Amino acid sequence: MKPLTLVLTVAALAALAAPAFAAGDAVAGKQKAALCVACHGNDSFGGIFYTLQLGGRNADKLTVKTNKYRSGKILHPMMNLAAITLSDKDVEDISAYYQSLGKPAVTSPLFQVKGDDDTFGIPPVTQSYINGK
Repeated sequence: MKPLTLVLTVAALAALAAPAFAAGDAVAGKQKAALCVACHGNDSFGGIFYTLQLGGRNADKLTVKTNKYRSGKILHPMMNLAAITLSDKDVEDISAYYQSLGKPAVTSPLFQVKGDDDTFGIPPVTQSYINGK
């Protein structure tokens, strides 16, 4: 195998094997998340007890969800007002910041968090009601 081909092959394999990182800047996101911290917490504060803690969540999914609040596809008075002020870069940075945090040690008993799906943060009783079960 030619040296250049070998180098390109190794580089391609390394890129495929590397873990996916968020597009945003977690350091900048920490500064931009000042408004988010009151409800969703940070590395030293758990946030208000009845909201979903975002620490350790997938940044791409947080970005998609936040953009749905920004566009009005998901309606929530506080989140719509908070998200409308954010730029695309702000959302990516804040999502990267929350992904960089570990999962919270203690979460609210009101939320059953199974993963980063579309229903995370909705109490199981409410999910049953919404789904008509």
